[in-house]
Amino acid sequence: MAIPESALIVDDEAHVRAFLKLVLERLGIPVIYEAGRMGEAREKFAAHSPVLVTLDINLPGGSGMDLLREFRAVDDDVLIVMISTEVQAGLVNEAVGAGADGFIRKDLPCEAILAELKDILAD
Repeated sequence: MAIPESALIVDDEAHVRAFLKLVLERLGIPVIYEAGRMGEAREKFAAHSPVLVTLDINLPGGSGMDLLREFRAVDDDVLIVMISTEVQAGLVNEAVGAGADGFIRKDLPCEAILAELKDILAD
């Protein structure tokens, strides 16, 4: 498993960003950026070119699905993992069809999220 050297966490809830940061740090990712809004996520993605992006669906001012499509159009190699409490089959299929490398429920325990991220990184 290759460990990404940088990641961008996009979620509008500060406590979720803090939780995901701890998970990513446990994976050994040395540089982690955070964004809580669509515009901020676009700016940090453009400025830092992260190797991994964790992306929530519901964001102030728009949808993480829009960011998924935008980021994928800019960088086909970036790993994009949708992390959301919304896990309807249609939404998961739409995300994967739009280029998401994985879809994880954010209400899972830390160890489960860590295991799923490891699986995604191993592919």
